[in-house]
Amino acid sequence: MTRLIVGLLITIATGLSSIFAGNISFTGANATVEYGQGIYQVAACDDWVRVNMIAGATGENGAPEGLSALTGLTISSLDTQACAGTEFTISAVDEENNPLPMYRVDNILGLCSQFACPGPTEVKLQIDSSGNLTSSIGASLYVVDQDLGTADFTISFVNAAILANSVGRLNIQTTSF
Repeated sequence: MTRLIVGLLITIATGLSSIFAGNISFTGANATVEYGQGIYQVAACDDWVRVNMIAGATGENGAPEGLSALTGLTISSLDTQACAGTEFTISAVDEENNPLPMYRVDNILGLCSQFACPGPTEVKLQIDSSGNLTSSIGASLYVVDQDLGTADFTISFVNAAILANSVGRLNIQTTSF
């Protein structure tokens, strides 16, 4: 009986350690995505918020023919009442985790790959105590529209800064203010 219990404990311990230390890799033709061990703590004011990129028409906003500029973001299913008093910071990084400019602030038409770009690497949005979404950035740089029926917010950049396909990942962070 003792051998059975010891055997079960060893089996369980071995199985758990392989789960905790495991990596799963998916390899495609051009890229590898790896999911590994880590500790994640998610604290949010809303159960489910989705952020998507908006790509402009191909060949427009300074993009070469066949490619699209990042012209904005959509935030879906945001409960502004539950998130009252919260600031959202959204940023984009490339595949090497380098910050990317989100929009141009110098009034030059053209992407950052064509002209030097001092564009900000993040978008900051605040939800006031009444549940209204606002931004400290002027409407001359980006415009925020709300669809009251779906709780979706669209952030449209006045001057695009980068190609949509240069974004490796969007990050969203929240803090109370």
